[in-house]
Amino acid sequence: MIHASSTQLRRIIIAVVLLSTFLFAVPTPPAFAEDLAGQPPASILVNGKGNGHGRGMSQYGALGWATTYNKTWQEILDFYYGGTTLSPLTDADAGLTPNGVMSVRLTTLDNKQTAMVSENASLLLENDPVPGRKWAALVVREIAGTVGTYRVWGSTTPTCVAEQSDPVANKFVLVADIAGPTNVSTTLSNDASAAVMPNDAIGVCEPAGATRYYRGTIRAVNGTDKENRTVNLVKLDDYLRGVVPRESPAAWGDLAGGAGMNALRAQAVAARSYSLGQKRYSYAKTCDTQSCQVYGGAALREKTGRPILVLEDIRTNTAISDTSGFILRTAKGTVVSTEFTSSNGGRTAGTTFPMRVDDGDIAADSSDLNWSAVIDAQSIQKKYPSIGVLLSVVTTHDGLGSDWNGYATQVTISGTAGVVNVSGWEFKSTFSLRSPWYETTPIYGSTSTSTVVGPMLFIGDSVGESIIAEFNSIVRPAYPNVDYQALSSRCLIGATCVGTPDGITIINSLPADKTPAIAVIELGYNDSPNTFGTEADQVVAALTAKGVQRIIFVNMSTRRTTAGFEVSNTALANIAATHANVTVLDWNTYTTDAPKWSWFVKNDNVHLTATGKTEFALYLRAQFDALRTQGLLPQTPGAPDVEIGLPLRTNQKGDMVKLVQKSLNAAFKLKKKAIPTDGIFGKSTKALVMRYETAMALPVDGVVDVDVWKSLGLDKKPRAAVLRLGTQHPSVKVLQATLNRVLKITLKTSGYYDGPTVYYVKQFQQRAKLPATGNVNRVTWLALMTTADRL
Repeated sequence: MIHASSTQLRRIIIAVVLLSTFLFAVPTPPAFAEDLAGQPPASILVNGKGNGHGRGMSQYGALGWATTYNKTWQEILDFYYGGTTLSPLTDADAGLTPNGVMSVRLTTLDNKQTAMVSENASLLLENDPVPGRKWAALVVREIAGTVGTYRVWGSTTPTCVAEQSDPVANKFVLVADIAGPTNVSTTLSNDASAAVMPNDAIGVCEPAGATRYYRGTIRAVNGTDKENRTVNLVKLDDYLRGVVPRESPAAWGDLAGGAGMNALRAQAVAARSYSLGQKRYSYAKTCDTQSCQVYGGAALREKTGRPILVLEDIRTNTAISDTSGFILRTAKGTVVSTEFTSSNGGRTAGTTFPMRVDDGDIAADSSDLNWSAVIDAQSIQKKYPSIGVLLSVVTTHDGLGSDWNGYATQVTISGTAGVVNVSGWEFKSTFSLRSPWYETTPIYGSTSTSTVVGPMLFIGDSVGESIIAEFNSIVRPAYPNVDYQALSSRCLIGATCVGTPDGITIINSLPADKTPAIAVIELGYNDSPNTFGTEADQVVAALTAKGVQRIIFVNMSTRRTTAGFEVSNTALANIAATHANVTVLDWNTYTTDAPKWSWFVKNDNVHLTATGKTEFALYLRAQFDALRTQGLLPQTPGAPDVEIGLPLRTNQKGDMVKLVQKSLNAAFKLKKKAIPTDGIFGKSTKALVMRYETAMALPVDGVVDVDVWKSLGLDKKPRAAVLRLGTQHPSVKVLQATLNRVLKITLKTSGYYDGPTVYYVKQFQQRAKLPATGNVNRVTWLALMTTADRL
């Protein structure tokens, strides 16, 4: 909705004036120019659902079924893996895990040494020349020129030695040269019941400086192509202790009075079945990344000297023990490769397992339930150069129902030189989309018939800084002439702000030939709500003095309830009520809908997620388009007006009001019916102003703005526009706030020119070597504002 007065287009207000504005928030249609079909799109908007391939169990869906619908873990598994049977492991399954042990490739150590530490000095090297000898640290490296023969050094101090370092120089001793593979364990690393984490685990030294602790045995071995590999040999359920809390948060077990444990139990069974179905390498059954199954080990020390974080959790350990030995089988009795995904967006993929509409996933309402992203045309053309200039991206879907009639199965990319067809999965992978369930929409620039818009200045903080890529893909195609200045921790006004320069400094440093027609201010999260209103007044004053014709503020999300941003938003609304050249975009109201929580970083509620960044840029584009349609985005900046103390309106007072009253009486040659020249802008003054505006063919609103002032000839009188004792006007409030900043005082910003204001004006005039009159004319005003600019 847009609120605007009939006079909003005619006033260019002086540096201190607060004019009427309007506050609006319109929907954000992605098809910005449906009538532009046929012209090359600037970018492609992608709206999608879910995160992952969508096959098998949705982890968030399991949570929704457990906590919202009170389903058991058996019912959850049956829903997602239709046609399978839950059954225990038998002796016939022993070959899937020889000796009951999983072998896991630790990918961070690919082609690296195998270095280990033990917090309680209990490392045991298999084939140690001194059997049973215990070490606090071991380093295993393949001997150059050999294949699978390793040199081992040991230490009685738990020290990680860097790959490039000489172990002997780090007080290690040579233990032995051993024909691999080389195995290292601890006294209790294979005993889950007695082992205490991390003391009884093996700490593996990672190249980046972290130490990750594992149960079981660590093996240095050659890979399929004789490359160096490090493998963790660990009992199946001990392995799951490091998998389940990495795949599903252990805290889910506490939800809904403990009902969330059924989601963890379902995850344990799915992870167990999936593990047994793996056979990735000749030297290891699986790996530790998302490519296989995320495995974090038992504990982690991120850096030397940091505390050790135990990664296993009693809730996921309980879920594993509650389901111990259970797996899913096909009708033929083989173990099912139970794939799972983070979120399916409300519908399973329906390939390996039957398609299901997933009310559990919808109920969980994860941040991945609905998402959006944008791909610029240049990126698509670079990937598929044979198409020439991009014309369209069209998706074909699986036809199994739900939004867009299902998952994308094919994407047709058309250009001026040709057409390329790729699978929905390939397009998803190429452009790092979250899932194969998505739809595309073109985003166009402006047409030759679009209203020309003048140069724009964007001043933002970390929120604005975070959307620069999305802004360039979504907004800039239609508004190319934007000076985009966004920086983390920036304030409206504040010398102590980390993000420098602050907003007011950027504005005041604008050269005359670089004055924008439009300024967009996305600031306030780093300002005190107690001073924000006064600071915003000063920003409006500075921009207006520069000749900026349209000032657009973006208000703040109040989702962070402890920050007081509602106070700042109220201040913007008040400015909006008294400034015709100001617009406030109501981002706060637009994002208050419950589903839009996923646009904001969790527990932060200010900064934006990937989807939030796209949606914020879409929102800005829609707002700018609406303003442009209404003719409210000017083509050029206006001439700066240096009259202070305008506009004058009802209930204001001072010598400038008195001068207007005298001038109106003289203009109409009033004597007996003359209005009082008492300096108080009352009903009679407003009525005579409206009569004058009618006579002079000016917009009739009873407000003495620059047009009325000039029409009365008062701009020709250099002493006419003066603020002095007794003046009551918004410009006095700006004056008082600026005095506070320059003189570092706490003068009340009341808008009334009182005795203390006179005193401090004199102080400033003396400092500036101006006549100490206590009144503020143009010279004093500009000197004060210039001084403030330099702070």
